[in-house]
Amino acid sequence: MGTDLHLIRAARREFTGPAVLLDDPVLRARAGEYLTDLVRPYDLRVDAAARGQSYGEMAAELIGALVPADEPVDLLVLAFAVHDALPGRATAAYLSHVCPGTPMSFALCDQGSAAAFTGLRIAGAHAYRRALLLVVEQSVLPYDPGVPVPERHRAVALLLGDGPADDSARVTAVRQHADVGPDDVAALAAAELRALGAGRADVSVVLGPGLAGVRPPPGGPVTVVPPGQPSTGVWWALLDRLVDGPERPRVAVAADYDPDLRYLCLVATATDQP
Repeated sequence: MGTDLHLIRAARREFTGPAVLLDDPVLRARAGEYLTDLVRPYDLRVDAAARGQSYGEMAAELIGALVPADEPVDLLVLAFAVHDALPGRATAAYLSHVCPGTPMSFALCDQGSAAAFTGLRIAGAHAYRRALLLVVEQSVLPYDPGVPVPERHRAVALLLGDGPADDSARVTAVRQHADVGPDDVAALAAAELRALGAGRADVSVVLGPGLAGVRPPPGGPVTVVPPGQPSTGVWWALLDRLVDGPERPRVAVAADYDPDLRYLCLVATATDQP
């Protein structure tokens, strides 16, 4: 689908250390009790010494840096896969409270790397004057989930508007495919990349780790994001392509595939009319 969104501004940040909220022994104990109840049926043990990050704290910092008080936001979408250090908190509602405009807000999870693409698609499908997409992930869980967790605490924020802006990146397409098997993903991804312009010299491509084996047609530069940041990696790299300057491509396409949930997602941006 196409959208009318353009990128007003963006921010990204890497965080070190645990959430400040976990300095409170009462909150820490409540979070530990909550998680202990959740993991008990799976015979997992909660490590009380492990301290992760809070998406509320991480995202609030980006909101403060990205959204001026006189530019109210209408929609806030929080996209994540790994729960944060305070999983019982209604984080999206909290972030609406701290964001100018007190926007309608909700969280997207259980979609793996597709969550941020879904958030962007929803923002583009409705008449929101300004939408804020927050993509967050933290790297410390107090139990063994049995799968790799992100390597770092990272957050990416995109502030998007509903109309044209001079020399800004415009979201021209968001495409999502569900139930794509591993034997089909390479051919479908290559076809979609070609349809979105890959292969031209003025088109830059960013591929997530799930598409590391896909080879777009020869043309503009291709960046393959290394594993380690399944939620933020593609968006972190895409921002490098959207920075204004002589190296910025006319069109940038980003794509990723979640092999566990079988989602293939793509987004295309352009800096001028096609």
